[in-house]
Amino acid sequence: MGNYMLDNVELAGCSVVLGENIQRLEDEPQYWGHDRSQLTRLQNRLGLDTRRIAAPGTTVSDLCRQAATSLMQEMHIDRQEVTAIISVTQTPDYLMPGNAYVLHAALGLSKETVAIDVCQGCAGFVYGLWLAGMMSRASGHGGVLLCAGDTLSRAANKKDYTTAPIFGDAGSAAWVRYCPDVENAYFVLRADGRELDKLYIPAGGARMPASAATRTEQTYDDGSVRSLDDLHMDGVGIFSFTMAEQPQLLRDLMRFSGCDAAGIDYFVMHQANRYIVETVAKKSAIPLQKAPSATFSRYGNLNSASIPGVLCGELASVARQRDLNVVLQGFGVGLSWGACQMRLRQPSCLEPQIYSR
Repeated sequence: MGNYMLDNVELAGCSVVLGENIQRLEDEPQYWGHDRSQLTRLQNRLGLDTRRIAAPGTTVSDLCRQAATSLMQEMHIDRQEVTAIISVTQTPDYLMPGNAYVLHAALGLSKETVAIDVCQGCAGFVYGLWLAGMMSRASGHGGVLLCAGDTLSRAANKKDYTTAPIFGDAGSAAWVRYCPDVENAYFVLRADGRELDKLYIPAGGARMPASAATRTEQTYDDGSVRSLDDLHMDGVGIFSFTMAEQPQLLRDLMRFSGCDAAGIDYFVMHQANRYIVETVAKKSAIPLQKAPSATFSRYGNLNSASIPGVLCGELASVARQRDLNVVLQGFGVGLSWGACQMRLRQPSCLEPQIYSR
């Protein structure tokens, strides 16, 4: 269960658009206790450095729209070729309707183009790719626009040092199309809703509507300040989950696909932080040069746009030169995790862009 093989499906291109503002950890001494030795430790160990933040008024649909527009122009994708658009986000423009409809209108897509919303986080690109692949294969023609991203920096309390220095903002677009001569793609997907409180926003939904009481800030044992309206992350719990499940996920995927680490060019993992990427790689006997980890230091944790951020920011030049056998792996909120092994046939990976109005 949770293992899926898809044939005739290709990830043909992707793009990523980053928030307009850059935030540097060195300019935020409250997060490193005004101690430069601690700053150096955070930079060297975790990779904390800079992150991209969306300006006030910029939404994730704005970021995804620019990413999709650029990709469609680069790949000469006609609107009539888009059989469906999928939006993966946890920070939509409206409570209703979902961002798939916002993007459907912004991109001028046909009434025959299906619009689907997926509420997913750090594993969202892999889940979305699986869904887009199934839809592409079922249609037998055209392709699916997969738009994934978040402005999650706004969900973190600025006085919560466990979350505020981590998250950046970005939107991405990927073109997933039917292709009869491509190699099989293999997906392994997992979930554990019993652990949802490891990473969540307690208030603001139907279970606990936002109110004056939920906006009241509290100081926690670790010294962080947050309200029930803010993002809550159990850092120790998330790290334990990652170390327990992600190496096993890779073993499950390799067993399912019949491939091994030696046959994979790159393991493109969600950029939770550099230490986590490198530790999962070491536990899985993966050479570090096969596990890119610089995206987090440049842009922050981009949530569901994290994997496209690596493809465009670290692998774009090599992907243009030769085919790559890759593993794409995401993990986080839900809790959810998933990985895909597929061959990229010189996809159109655009260099990362900064959002412009």
